[in-house]
Amino acid sequence: MIYVIIIVVAVFIFFSLRFSWWRKDISFSYPRVFMYHMISEHLPKNQSKFNRLRVRPKEFEKQLIWLKENGFKSFTLSELVQLENIPEKSVVLTFDDGYEDNFTNAFPLLQKYGFKATIYIVLNRFENNWATDKDLDKASSELNKEKMLNNEQIKTMLESGLIEIGSHTLDHVNLPKLNKEEKEKQLIESKKQIEEIFDIKCDSFAYPFGFYDKDSVAIVEKTGYTNATTTVNGVFDKNKYSNFEIPRIMVSGRQGLYAFILKMKKGRNR
Repeated sequence: MIYVIIIVVAVFIFFSLRFSWWRKDISFSYPRVFMYHMISEHLPKNQSKFNRLRVRPKEFEKQLIWLKENGFKSFTLSELVQLENIPEKSVVLTFDDGYEDNFTNAFPLLQKYGFKATIYIVLNRFENNWATDKDLDKASSELNKEKMLNNEQIKTMLESGLIEIGSHTLDHVNLPKLNKEEKEKQLIESKKQIEEIFDIKCDSFAYPFGFYDKDSVAIVEKTGYTNATTTVNGVFDKNKYSNFEIPRIMVSGRQGLYAFILKMKKGRNR
């Protein structure tokens, strides 16, 4: 009997640490900005370090169904920051880097359920060394093998009115490590190219890896973006965060719908 009790207690502790169900719910008057990367099936565990970045299409669809059934309305990031009064149950779905599955897998589901999204693209995403493993500070062969969005796919999504395209720099760089001139090139040139290629206004930016400093924020604002997202964990409280340091809640491919619902209610990853 004692062993059963020990196992039950251990499971309870593990469950509590993993999901933080005990945290206080945060009002839905604060918008949730979610961060995705890929909507795709997982690779075999022994071949992947980044399955957490791969949300399976079936799981993504479950999330959209739950949002729709519970009355959530989606905005692009540039739409959200223009609102004087953000309505309750507002959500922004963001996708980093510009993977092809955003078009092949995510976009049809966004269309099916009527949700908008902001996709941040790396302009030089077709180079085979653009993606870096930030833990090892070197190119990631796994991520660099992924197919990336081409310009025609992006144009198709833009025509739907559901998708906003934002910048993720030219080369997915660690901005704080660059000098001012290099930062300006990455921020200004990426915005310029997006606007020229797609004939749109590029208002939104995401800091690669979530790394940024005061100079980066200042240049983003000066360059003419209206908003920028980070990887800071939390809801977008306008009294706490500026439009150029917007926090996001990461959606992990290693968690199911229950974890997603908790993220919605608690307003944080864990």
